[in-house]
Amino acid sequence: MSKSTYLRVLGWGFAAGLVAAVTIVRTSAQDPGDPFHDHGDRGETIHVLPTPARVHNPHDQQGTFAPAHPGTAVYPASYGSGSLTDHFGPEISGASFRAIYWNGLVANSTATSQGYTSIGAQLDNFISAYGSPNNWSGAPTDDYTVIQQYGSSNAIASTLLNQSYRVDSQRTASRISDSQIQSYLASLFSHGLETPSASTLYGVYFPHGMRISLQGGSSCTSFCGYHSHFSYNGTLIKYAVFPYADCSGCSLSGLSVADMLTIVTSHEIREAVTDSLGTAWYDRSGYEADDKCAWHNLYQTTNGGFWVQPEFSNGGTTNGTTYPGPGCVVPLP
Repeated sequence: MSKSTYLRVLGWGFAAGLVAAVTIVRTSAQDPGDPFHDHGDRGETIHVLPTPARVHNPHDQQGTFAPAHPGTAVYPASYGSGSLTDHFGPEISGASFRAIYWNGLVANSTATSQGYTSIGAQLDNFISAYGSPNNWSGAPTDDYTVIQQYGSSNAIASTLLNQSYRVDSQRTASRISDSQIQSYLASLFSHGLETPSASTLYGVYFPHGMRISLQGGSSCTSFCGYHSHFSYNGTLIKYAVFPYADCSGCSLSGLSVADMLTIVTSHEIREAVTDSLGTAWYDRSGYEADDKCAWHNLYQTTNGGFWVQPEFSNGGTTNGTTYPGPGCVVPLP
């Protein structure tokens, strides 16, 4: 039996004994009045990015795409209540990102833009371009560093280390649960195929047609991605889940699957860094920074032209640096 087959047959069951959810709160389903929170099949609260249709407010006149603007623009938040409040939980200080593709059907997909030959190549270049060697200064490339204002318990670095990616050979199933995703990651750790790290966000990308199930709904109908965490042998693992964005619920006219994935990835990375365990930065409604700006005023980064969403900024001066806001920030073009 090959090593990859062995992992598929035995890995999840063995790993299940190594995974422990950090917070277990039994609940029946997603609150229809709060589309940004759901629950995993073990009961833990999970922050999701709802589909655009699920959160569309007909009274909100803000456009899906940011209009042309001469300088850094700040737009009103569409969701939540008030600014973000520090609840003194941990942030990720020197964060890195490791992409894990369920199989080659997603990594090698050609549903791309800007001449990239595969989704894997486009996302890899996006991760490399997303951080910055310099702290926030209001520069055109400050798409990620606006979150440095939220580094209270752990100072947030301007850089985002790209840990490259793994292309696995798992079978495309019709459906997978959150606990199975945790067990899959744990199996990679337990067999020495990945190294567990508390400062790495593991982004798991799934192929076309594979649905991810939570208690309140599934991918493409209820959400387009989420981030969560679990404990593996004493290490708090942070991970994000990305369904293939070709379904009607997670598609926007004129954007490729890869474009949609960079938007969702930008959302989940910044939220995982600023609120890694759900105990750090969120507003009075429990909404995290990127929730407040979801699916409005999307824009292309100056560095690489990748599609992302704005980040919510509290504004004011933090540790001697002044940030724009309060509102959703689109950097100087």
